[in-house]
Amino acid sequence: MIGPRRRASAGRARRAVPPVLAFSGPSGAGKTRLLARLVPALSRRGVTVAAMKHTGHPHPFDSPGKDTEVLRRAGAVAAAIEGPQGMALFGPPAGGPRALAALLPPADLVVAEGWKAEPLPRIEVHRRRVSREFLCARDRRVIAVVTDEPPPRRLPAFAPDDVEALADFVAGWLGGGRRHPRATAASSSRGRASSGRAGRAATAAAEGRTGSAGRRRR
Repeated sequence: MIGPRRRASAGRARRAVPPVLAFSGPSGAGKTRLLARLVPALSRRGVTVAAMKHTGHPHPFDSPGKDTEVLRRAGAVAAAIEGPQGMALFGPPAGGPRALAALLPPADLVVAEGWKAEPLPRIEVHRRRVSREFLCARDRRVIAVVTDEPPPRRLPAFAPDDVEALADFVAGWLGGGRRHPRATAASSSRGRASSGRAGRAATAAAEGRTGSAGRRRR
């Protein structure tokens, strides 16, 4: 007879993990602000989104003295709490972004803030005033850049406020064989066209500030 633990494990094994798309950049570049605007834009396109965030700070997430913390300190491997408005799970690290994504409710896409060192497709969030260094210069997993100056290699580039064009691009990326049946070919074409317009806008804005010639088409 299969116990509850084995049944739960079998259920998790059968469930496919949705695509994970990382959004990476230095602190202060505007990743959370961007995602807070991108998620509803994707929802309007029929994309169900889950979100997760990585932190390098070693602080505990649970509050000392709370029931869940007391139970974990007593030896429970994890503690969860649920109420009418939501739930929280406190436990050891899941073991990486894909393992963490497997714990989330079903979604078409998981957006992951951070995880620069993980082998994930990612969109770089770049701000010239925060850092002159581009992640895409050394990371070939970057598929697009949200930037206020031209990137150092040819990539789809989006102005920081052009969230609708970015949402079209992400929906098109999902539609390109990444298990999002509702993202149509029209959406993909619209994303490519919008990303081109946004890239030219970002490049033109940067050229106006720097006085330099645009180095990339986007």
